[in-house]
Amino acid sequence: MADYHSLSKSELQEKLKEQQDLLEEVTEERMIILGQENLHLSSKLVTKYQDELNEIKENISKIEKLLEIIE
Repeated sequence: MADYHSLSKSELQEKLKEQQDLLEEVTEERMIILGQENLHLSSKLVTKYQDELNEIKENISKIEKLLEIIE
């Protein structure tokens, strides 16, 4: 997980937007890949996507908390 404590408010807002966009992208990719009925997917791939989504959500939460402190 990245350390956001040294960033300015505008940098935090930019990082928040990046993480939100990334969350949307990974969620969409996951739905496409995992939604394929004719493709066998390993549990490792499913876990990888879930871990990645959890990390992005944690980053978003961390940035939002820092922005609340700054404001």
